[in-house]
Amino acid sequence: MMKKILLAAALISIFNFQFSISQAQENPVVVEVGGRQIRQQEFMKDFMQSVGDNLVAKGASEAEKRAALDEYVELYANFQAKLRDARALGLDTAAALRNELAKYRAELAAPYLIDSAMLSHILHEAYDRNRYAVHAMHILVKVGLDAEPADTLAAYNRALELRKRVLDGENFHDVAIEEARRVDPKAKIQPNEGDLGYFTAFDMVYPFENAAYTLEPGELSMPVRTRFGYHIIKVVERVEHYGKVTIQHYWNRNHNARQEVTILYDQLMSGTPFETIVRQSDDRSTAQKGGLLEDVEMRQLPPEYITIISRLQEGEVSRPFYTQYGWHLVKLVKREERPSFDKLEPYYRQRMVRDPRGNASRKSFATMAKKKYGVVDLTTTPVPQKGKKKKKNQPVVMQANINGLIPHLDDRVFSGKWTAPDSVFTENPVLARVPGKEYRLLDVVDFIRRTQKRTPHTELSYYAAQRYDDFLDSIAIAYADSQLEKEHPDFAELVEEYRRGLLIFNYNEQMIWTKAIKDSAGFAGFYARESAKKSLSVPSDSIYFWRTRARVVVFDIEDSRCLDSEKALKILRKSFSKNPSMAEMQESLMKKVDKKKCEVAEPVKSSLELVEKTKQNLLADDQWKTGVYAVHSGKGYRLLVVQDIIEPCLKGQFEARGYYLNAWQNEVEENLNKELRSKYRVKIHKNVVDAIKF
Repeated sequence: MMKKILLAAALISIFNFQFSISQAQENPVVVEVGGRQIRQQEFMKDFMQSVGDNLVAKGASEAEKRAALDEYVELYANFQAKLRDARALGLDTAAALRNELAKYRAELAAPYLIDSAMLSHILHEAYDRNRYAVHAMHILVKVGLDAEPADTLAAYNRALELRKRVLDGENFHDVAIEEARRVDPKAKIQPNEGDLGYFTAFDMVYPFENAAYTLEPGELSMPVRTRFGYHIIKVVERVEHYGKVTIQHYWNRNHNARQEVTILYDQLMSGTPFETIVRQSDDRSTAQKGGLLEDVEMRQLPPEYITIISRLQEGEVSRPFYTQYGWHLVKLVKREERPSFDKLEPYYRQRMVRDPRGNASRKSFATMAKKKYGVVDLTTTPVPQKGKKKKKNQPVVMQANINGLIPHLDDRVFSGKWTAPDSVFTENPVLARVPGKEYRLLDVVDFIRRTQKRTPHTELSYYAAQRYDDFLDSIAIAYADSQLEKEHPDFAELVEEYRRGLLIFNYNEQMIWTKAIKDSAGFAGFYARESAKKSLSVPSDSIYFWRTRARVVVFDIEDSRCLDSEKALKILRKSFSKNPSMAEMQESLMKKVDKKKCEVAEPVKSSLELVEKTKQNLLADDQWKTGVYAVHSGKGYRLLVVQDIIEPCLKGQFEARGYYLNAWQNEVEENLNKELRSKYRVKIHKNVVDAIKF
């Protein structure tokens, strides 16, 4: 028997040895850092994601791919050494890093914590709706979600009354204005009150969007409840939604300019370029750019623009049309094709995170998670029957209940201000279980305190039941969240990638960027070495030098009646050879100001300027020599006293700090990389790298 055991052990040992040899041959070590071996599969996965896939897609040559691989393996070795050192310094446990990572992980996790089937339905619903943009108006009867039942009913009846008035023939805008003034008499009311323009899916709250997309143009909705109150919605028009557009537009703010704009339209039809007529546009921000508005979203344009644009072909110009802002002409330059669902899906998913419609898929996911992970709700779990058979009609007794919560709730929960302390709860029974954890009544209490918000009044027992159901959803989702890394390797990989990126950023900030900035002595030495290598004859070095500069005292005389320019020039030229100070020159000029004719509060304004040739507009080309010059402007003039001309020279350490700092930080990083490679015994297996093909 012992021989068989020894033989079996020997065979296993041989197998493991051969397996190790096979693994080493098929997946050799590329880089070693501090004893950790990084094999080819791990290395190539990072390389292909970062660089390799793009090179293959572009059809790079073998030489280009080889150069990229050689460069990347050096950077990769430095990266791994920094990671090792960052962890040794404890940066991976820093609170700021963990908080930042938690935020990012929560964003990444959100799409995994919803019912994908229901989500798919909602996303496709949004995409189908976005085939069209809806132009709608509404009358809003305001009432808060936390209003008393009587006030809510009164608002509903008011909405019905306003709806009937519109159906009976009253102007929709007039009724909307009346209701807005009733709520706030001081509010600034627009003539088109209630006109929402065009919108698409996700632009409005979900109940409003649902109603608007089910109405036909001209149709009036029944009262629609949102968090703002009750809406009466009227759809004006529905046009095909084409995403962004690029247009040229002309605008005349004169409401009586129809004939003038018609003449311009005729000129366009006769071949006059749009760029020519748009110079007269009242939109000064675009007049000098040919009236161009690039990549504009539909909701950014007035409704009339969208109606007109929807009927134009690319390159076509509209006939003159009128809006509340005046008269317009529009040329459609480019219309964006509607993107495919696959391209829009990431955008929709992002919007879903903050959109109420996402709650439906989240609620459905919570239901599935409870079943999948065996979440036990003891308030719906009967007490096991022991011994005798259950009698007919005998009530079922549950293992737990939330009755201990209800007496301590009050109406403050409906305004989100309930603050009952733990001490009032004399009992704290277990209410629910997830694998490895129990939840008690005080956990529910804490959940309500943290998540309460303004909500409509209901019976407190009903409120408690609803919030307990929300609590069960939250613990089921929280448990599912805790399992994501185990169940979804792609998710775990993304989180780890971000963790490493964040860790390296913090490490670089501490060990390179901040360190380089604080090391003033090191920077001074670096400046001395590097500045000595710079030459004004080398074009790329020009940023490290000052060009010819002039020190100029500037006197501005707003009104020449205060001080005649010839007299002022004579004063300054006479004293120039004595090299007077700016204050002395100012004083000598002020003495000659004619106070009887001068109505300016500050007759002579002065400033000292140091200007660089080719980078200034103060001195003319013939003024780049010492002396006094006059420049007339309007009814005043400017005196320029050129005190000194400074020849080109090297910028000082602080003057050129911005130019040298990046290079200095690079040197600090290079020195750090050398130190880390030695400290962690970094080794690159060049023979393995040379054998890699991709």
